[in-house]
Amino acid sequence: AFYFFESVTIDGQAAEFDDWMGAFNGDICVGARQWDTSECGGGICEVTAGGYDGTEYTIGYMMSGEIPSFKIYDTSENTYYDALPSEDFPWQNLGVSIIDNLQNINIIELRETANALRQ
Repeated sequence: AFYFFESVTIDGQAAEFDDWMGAFNGDICVGARQWDTSECGGGICEVTAGGYDGTEYTIGYMMSGEIPSFKIYDTSENTYYDALPSEDFPWQNLGVSIIDNLQNINIIELRETANALRQ
């Protein structure tokens, strides 16, 4: 399946051309793409998320209906961030999803939200 992102942001700033985005099924990376919009069609880059095809090489890859998770690699900071797409689309063989934004998850905001829910 192909997940197209119109923008990728890290802490609200546009990702750089040498940053990467990856699609995951649990701990397994099922696809990755450098965020170099000059190399992408119309400046919108995609991550191809591979699916399980019945072979041993694709064990753990995506299956119909599963939703991939995403990460952003910030090259300048040498840091990986968990990331959230602005919309979730389930994986389907040869599916095409166009998503407005992929942004890193702010860990501080997550902690504050979790603490507020516990109260």
